[in-house]
Amino acid sequence: MSQKNNWIRFAAAPAFVLGIGLTAGIGCSDVADIAAGCDEFRADAQWGANLDIDFRVKSFMSASGALVTLADQMIADVTAACEGIAKATNRDDSKWSSLEGAKRLEAVCAEAQLGFDAVLEANANVELVALVEGGKCEASLDAAAECNARCDVDAKCTPAQLEAKCEPGKLAGSCTAECKGSCTADVGATVECRGSCSAVCNGKCNGTCSSGDANNCNGRCDGTCDGTCSGSCELEANAQVQCDGTCRGECSVEFEAPHCEGKITPPECELDADCQASCNAEIQAEASCTPPKVTIELKGGASAELEALVVALEEHLPKLIVTGIERGQAALDAGKVLIDVGANLEGAITSSGKALVCATTAASAALDASVEVQVSVEASASIGGKAAGSVN
Repeated sequence: MSQKNNWIRFAAAPAFVLGIGLTAGIGCSDVADIAAGCDEFRADAQWGANLDIDFRVKSFMSASGALVTLADQMIADVTAACEGIAKATNRDDSKWSSLEGAKRLEAVCAEAQLGFDAVLEANANVELVALVEGGKCEASLDAAAECNARCDVDAKCTPAQLEAKCEPGKLAGSCTAECKGSCTADVGATVECRGSCSAVCNGKCNGTCSSGDANNCNGRCDGTCDGTCSGSCELEANAQVQCDGTCRGECSVEFEAPHCEGKITPPECELDADCQASCNAEIQAEASCTPPKVTIELKGGASAELEALVVALEEHLPKLIVTGIERGQAALDAGKVLIDVGANLEGAITSSGKALVCATTAASAALDASVEVQVSVEASASIGGKAAGSVN
């Protein structure tokens, strides 16, 4: 059985669990709610916010709506990226043009891989060298804290306890003073660096410089850079620099617009576990991602077909990197969390017919979205990984 089929089999659990004992605890007055169903599904995190139902179901609905929005965006992004690569390699669009959704994605990405292989095989003597700059996903700490507050039904937590925190080393933001950890330039900009540079170093390179000499480098630096860097600079131990970009780690003053580029840690007080899990899934699903900039250099005589492929890769690889790497695992984790939460809502759904119907609708939506996320991540990793393996 394929990995995708295993995922579908696993993900089918919550719909079955929610179907157990559907009438338990439901009074005759709730029959109208069941007949009317849940309000028309909306793929956003505000779905169900105004309903007078159990807070756990409302949190689950919000997270499911956010995951559906993310899944739709991932399908659209990966499909567009694969179409760009497939068309650049002259693949037959009749193989995917009549399909929709995940089926279209799978078909066009398979054609993109075939076209990619054919062009590279015909240009085996040409070396491709890629420069990847930037790229990040940001989860809102403010939104996490607000969601945590909704899970504090007994009002036992203080605002400070509900404050969202980020796993060590993943807190980031604008630092107006000195940064300790890493400093990443905005695309097209540079930052001061005393450490390893992920892109172009201008200054002294304590290692091998791809352009210029060790004391006057203007290219990739295989070693440590002492000057400016156009990508991410991992600072040396105890080093601090003025960071005109995004600082990750510690700032000598309070961060401006802080966000988390990793997992958000639970609050220090006790909240309803299922509600809090839905919150985390919602915040991860709503993380804002910025694609990296990809530049590919050709070394050797290249055909017009390879040049067209390079243009397509520079345009479309960033979305595949975001989906398959930057956002992929967090999205998969969010889907699995919602599957688990959906299986635990039995007590919440028996409070009213409305809660029952809405929870079932949300579980079905989360199930479908989880499968779409899996398809998007697998396709991104496949075509993106193939490209990465062929480009230095």
